[in-house]
Amino acid sequence: MTTRPPSTLYAVVGDPISHSLSPLIHNRWIREAGLDAHYSAIHLQAEDATPSLKLLSRDYSGLNITLPHKIAALAAADEASTDAKRVGAANTLVRTSSGGWSAHNTDVKGFAEALKSAAGANLKGEPVVLIGAGGAARAAVLHLAMLGADLCIVNRSQEKAAQLAKDLAPAARTAGLDQLGMLAEQAAVVVNSASLGHSGASLPTLPPGRGRPFLDMSYGKAAETVLNQARLAGWTPHDGLRMLVGQAAAAFRIWFNLAPDTDSARDACRAAAAARS
Repeated sequence: MTTRPPSTLYAVVGDPISHSLSPLIHNRWIREAGLDAHYSAIHLQAEDATPSLKLLSRDYSGLNITLPHKIAALAAADEASTDAKRVGAANTLVRTSSGGWSAHNTDVKGFAEALKSAAGANLKGEPVVLIGAGGAARAAVLHLAMLGADLCIVNRSQEKAAQLAKDLAPAARTAGLDQLGMLAEQAAVVVNSASLGHSGASLPTLPPGRGRPFLDMSYGKAAETVLNQARLAGWTPHDGLRMLVGQAAAAFRIWFNLAPDTDSARDACRAAAAARS
């Protein structure tokens, strides 16, 4: 007896990718909806992923894009949503009728949900420190600027942080990563978008947190080192699982026009992440 392959294929693309919980999330939702589709993970190592992402439109109906290819994903698309254009990066691609890609950025929505859960809805005028200036940071900067937060972007390369501020939040201040301790002293919340945890790296010394929220946009082992550091310094740690599921749900709606069950998916992710630890 042979099994017929699914009629449509979806995947998450990144480097590294073995840690990703996106296949667990989307295949769960695909089963619940009774869809004839399958979602997998693609490890893509490339200095410029744009040509490879373009080629994947031959076989895949949709892709999620994670580090470090979100900017390349926008370049690989023939058209783009307003959010993707404003952020300058894409984390969701959907194949168009002409066979190319349409780019979207659902990270903005996912980050908004995670930030609200960690720090509340009203951050207007509140000091917020964002660590990192890569593709993941762009969605966070756009949302924080829209909230009217008093934003400071810290990064190893302050020049890169300054360019990010110029692109998306001209009122934001910038600083080198070595200034994190001083700036975090007064922060209402600190957000980490840098992928330090993938290499086991840690942050410079944090000041006493006094229970303030520290949100890492990563999850699982990739977030462990930084979140443990924050916890030991007295911050209240929040990982990126809420953001992961939130951006995934927005992508699922784009692909299938269906609203999936995010609560059960988040519980499944939490259990899977704990099992890997």
